[in-house]
Amino acid sequence: MGPGSAYADVCRIRIRRRGEMNFWPSFSLVRRVAAHLAKERPLDRRDTSWMTRLTKGNGIRPIIFSVNCYIATILALFISFSLDLKTPAWAMLTVYLTSQPLSGALRGKAIYRVIGTFVGGAAMVAIVPNLVDAPELTTLAIILWVALCAFVSLLDRTPRSYMFVLSGYTAAFIGFPSVLTPGTVFDTAVSRVEEITLGVVCAAIVHSLIFPKSVFSAFEEKLRSAMAAARRWLADALVQQATPQAEMERRRIAADVSELYVLGTSLRFDTSPHHPDVGTIRAFDRKIVALLPLGSAVEDRLTLLRRLGPLNAKLSDALAGVHDWFGLKTPGDLRPVAELKEACVAATPAIGPQSSWADLVTVNLTARLIELIDSWQACLGFAAYFADPAQPPSAEIRAAAAHIGPKQMHTDPGMALLSALAAATAMGVCAFFWIATEWPEGAYAVASTAVTCTLFASLDDATPIQRSFVTLLALCLLLVIVYQFFLLPAIGGFELLCAVLAFTLIPAGLLMAIPAYAQVGLALAITFCLQIGLQTRYTADLATILNSNSGFFVGAVVGLTVTRLMRVIGTEASARRLMRATYRDLADLADGRALPTRDQWASRMLDRVGLLLYRQPRFEPHPQYEFADALEEVATCTAATHACVAAIVGLRRTLFPDAPPHQPVQMAPAMPQAAPSEALSVT
Repeated sequence: MGPGSAYADVCRIRIRRRGEMNFWPSFSLVRRVAAHLAKERPLDRRDTSWMTRLTKGNGIRPIIFSVNCYIATILALFISFSLDLKTPAWAMLTVYLTSQPLSGALRGKAIYRVIGTFVGGAAMVAIVPNLVDAPELTTLAIILWVALCAFVSLLDRTPRSYMFVLSGYTAAFIGFPSVLTPGTVFDTAVSRVEEITLGVVCAAIVHSLIFPKSVFSAFEEKLRSAMAAARRWLADALVQQATPQAEMERRRIAADVSELYVLGTSLRFDTSPHHPDVGTIRAFDRKIVALLPLGSAVEDRLTLLRRLGPLNAKLSDALAGVHDWFGLKTPGDLRPVAELKEACVAATPAIGPQSSWADLVTVNLTARLIELIDSWQACLGFAAYFADPAQPPSAEIRAAAAHIGPKQMHTDPGMALLSALAAATAMGVCAFFWIATEWPEGAYAVASTAVTCTLFASLDDATPIQRSFVTLLALCLLLVIVYQFFLLPAIGGFELLCAVLAFTLIPAGLLMAIPAYAQVGLALAITFCLQIGLQTRYTADLATILNSNSGFFVGAVVGLTVTRLMRVIGTEASARRLMRATYRDLADLADGRALPTRDQWASRMLDRVGLLLYRQPRFEPHPQYEFADALEEVATCTAATHACVAAIVGLRRTLFPDAPPHQPVQMAPAMPQAAPSEALSVT
C-alpha cells in the first residue's frame, strides 16, 4: 500500500489523535499511575502477601491440617445432632484439643485423652455424691484433685502426661457445675465422656485417612539432620580447635537427641506400615547419647596435647583415618572398624614410671577414640535399620534392644509442686469469689481457671499464652454475639451452619499448624468453641451468653494473675535450677546415695543440655549466670566422671603392676550391673 492509500490515511489520523490525547490530564494521570504501580510492584517481585509470609517454610501441610480439623469438627457436629447429644460444642472443642500435625502423635494423644476423660469423670462421680452435704468440702476436694493431676503430669515428660492433664481439667468442668446440683453429676459425666470420645474418634479417623503425615517420616527427617550434624561436628573436632559455631552445633545435637526420643515414643501409634519398636528406639537413644560426651572428651584432650606440643606421627595418622571415616556418607564404603582401632592402639604410648603427662593424656585420648568409633558404628547400624524397618534387625540391634528401660529424663519436683500450688490457689480464690457472691455462673469461672493454670503449666513463663487466651476470650465474646444474633438466626440447615463456622475454624486450624502461631491458634479454637456453645436446639439469650462467657473470662484473668504472682520464673532461674539439679546428682554420686549406670547418667545429663539450649540468655550485657560455662560442665560431666575412674585405675596399674585387674564393685543389688564393655574400657 502506498503513502496515499486509505490505510495510510487511517494510520496518520490515529497517530495524530494519540498525540492529542497526551494533552488530556486524565489519560496522562492514568498512565502515570499505571507506570507507578508497575514500578513499585513488578511481575517478578517476590510475593509478600500475608498468606505467603504465614505459610513460608511450611508448605501446604498447614492448609491440609486445617481442612482436616474442619472436616472432623463438622463430622462430630453431624453425629452429635443426629444422636441428640446435650452439648455438641464439647465434641468441637475436643477435635481441636486432640488434633496434631503428626497422625501417630494424634492417635496417641486421642487414646490418652479418652483415658484421662474417663478417669476424671469417674473421680467426680466418686467425690461429689460422697460430699453432697458439704459444698465447700466438695469444692476443696475437686481443687486438690486438679492440683494432684497437674503435679503428676509435670513429672512425666512423655506424651502420657496429657492423660493426667485431661483427667484434671475434665474433672473441673464436670465437678464444679455439679457442686450445687450433685444429682446431675452422673449425667454430666456421661455426657462429657460421650461428647469427648466422639470428638476424639472423629479427629483420629479424619487425620488418619486424609493425607496423613506419619511420625516415622518426621522421625526419619530429624534423624538424618541429627546424624549429619553429629558427623560434621565429630569430624571437625578431630582436626581443628573448638569454635563458638561448633559449640552451638553441639547444643543443637543435644536438643535433637531429646526430640528424637520424644518422636520415637509416638511410633507405636503411627500410621506407617513398618516402624521400629520402642525398645529399638531406646537402644538407639543410648548409643547416640554417648556421642556428645565422648566427642567432647576427645576434643578436650586434643586441645591439651596441642598446647603441649605437636602430635606424634602415629597419633596424627590415627586421627586422620578416623576423620576420613566420619566424612564418608554411606556405611557400605566405610573402612573396617578393626583397622581404625588397631591404629589407635598403635598410637598408644607405653606407660611406665617415667611417663610424661602428654603420654598419659594420649593413652586416655586413644581409649576415648576407640569408644567413639564403637558408638558411631552402632549409630550407623541403627540408622541403616531405620532407613528400611521392614527388614529384620541385626543381632546387635536385637541384643541392644532387649531388656532396656525408659530413657532417664530430667524432672523438677519443686517446680511441679509450685505449679500445682499455684493452680490450687487460683482455683481457691475464684471459688471463694463464687461462693461469697453466689454467682450462678461462678462454676465455669473456676473451671476456666483450672484450664488456664494446668494446660500451660509446663512452660517456664506461661503468662504470654495466658494473656493471648484472655484477649481472645474478650474478642471472641463479640464474635459469638455476632454469630448468635446475626448469623445463626439467618441460616436454616446444617449446610449453611458448616459454611458459617468455616470463617473462624479454618483460620484457627491454620494457625495451629504453624509453630510460631500454634498457641494463638489453639487459644482461638478453644475460646470460640467454648463460648459459642452450640446445642441441638437454637436458644440465644444475651444475659445467659454474657454471664457464662464472663465466667470464662474472669476465671482466665484470675489464673493469669496468680500465675504471674506465684509461678513465673525467668530463663536464668530455670537454667540455674537445671545446674543445681546436676550438682545434686554429682554430690549423690560421690556420696554413694545414687548409683546410676553410665547410660542412665549420660541420658539425664544430655537431656539437661537440650533443656538448657532453649533457655540460653539473650543479649545480656552483664549476665549473672554464665550459660556457656555451665553448659560445658553439664556436657562433659559424663566423660569426666568416666575419665577419673580410668585415671585412677591406670595409676593403680602403674604403682602396683602385680595387682589383679580392677573389677567394678556392685554397691547396690537393686541397680543394674555395668556392661562388660564399660568395665573393660576403664582397666
